[in-house]
Amino acid sequence: MVIFVDEQIPFLAESLASVGEVHTFNGRSLTRKHLSESNCEFLFVRSTTKVNQNLLDGTKVIFVGTATSGIDHIDTDYLKSKNIHFVEAKGSNANSVAEYVVFSILHWSKIKQIELKSQTIGIIGFGNIGKLVAKYSSLLGLKILINDPPLLEESYKKNINPFPNYVKYCELDDLLGNSTIVTNHTPLTMTDKYPTYRLLDEEKLQLIEPYSLFIHTSRGSVVVEKDLLDLQPEKKFSLVIDVWENEPNINTELVKECMICTPHVAGYSYDGKLRGTLKMLSEFEKFTNIKPNYSLIEKELSNYQPLSSEYFNNPDYIYEKLQQNRCLLEDTEQFKTIFSISNPTERAKFFDSLRKNYPKRRETL
Repeated sequence: MVIFVDEQIPFLAESLASVGEVHTFNGRSLTRKHLSESNCEFLFVRSTTKVNQNLLDGTKVIFVGTATSGIDHIDTDYLKSKNIHFVEAKGSNANSVAEYVVFSILHWSKIKQIELKSQTIGIIGFGNIGKLVAKYSSLLGLKILINDPPLLEESYKKNINPFPNYVKYCELDDLLGNSTIVTNHTPLTMTDKYPTYRLLDEEKLQLIEPYSLFIHTSRGSVVVEKDLLDLQPEKKFSLVIDVWENEPNINTELVKECMICTPHVAGYSYDGKLRGTLKMLSEFEKFTNIKPNYSLIEKELSNYQPLSSEYFNNPDYIYEKLQQNRCLLEDTEQFKTIFSISNPTERAKFFDSLRKNYPKRRETL
């Protein structure tokens, strides 16, 4: 069998080497010609590869796996129509993103000298990431508001309560108007009953109190960047942005306004990537009944030793450990050198280069 693996998925190519002919590729460079000429059957990608009819039509691909939580780069309807098996790594990077949010909150409170126990966080989306953000926010002593209409509707149908007792559910407008920290963790959807495309536009952003902390780590088009920029002189938000509209062609004016800004790497912890690899190997085995080599990935994952919850009694310690392990302020400083690149094409290459060459960063929590 012929297998194509994105070079940014750690240990996957090595773990599958004994079961087939493995080719590695750079995310945005993959073409239909590569797949068709090699008779590729199994394709493993990350978010930089658009998997759709244009890429797969006429190829022999029967299995597509994305080692990511988000799937807006995948045309799932096309895959279904062609009976191509699809798997994702939902939740694999949830803790990585939650750590990013926790660090952002602690950094904001530190530089603004804000007492966290008097603050309210509004979490839009209560999936794998939102749940962890809520858990850590509770340990930090924050009041927590939640909004997730699809989850609420589903819970009504099943007659269950999906929300822990330390959070309060409310409508989106109420959440935005009553939170001093706003963070969104929704998928990017356009056709569902509850679309999130351009969810946070001028009307919604206007509801947030001035000087609040606004964290954006879901998908670029959930927030209307122009509206956020237009409101910034009035609102003076502390902005933390990891995802951008039109990546890798990003809005440098918005970068200038950010307290923390990064090139879509909030979920790029080494441990998150390893969990994505493990999920891909497991799904490959289920589909083929062929057992790949798990030893490399299991050995790496065994090195993850998270701090216990008692350390949240010392937020300064958490802050220092997160900065030491994740280096997000250094990432921001490096990312902001994008200002000095006048050529848009070169800026886009720089954005991709930062992601491709992102250092190994271990999780803390």
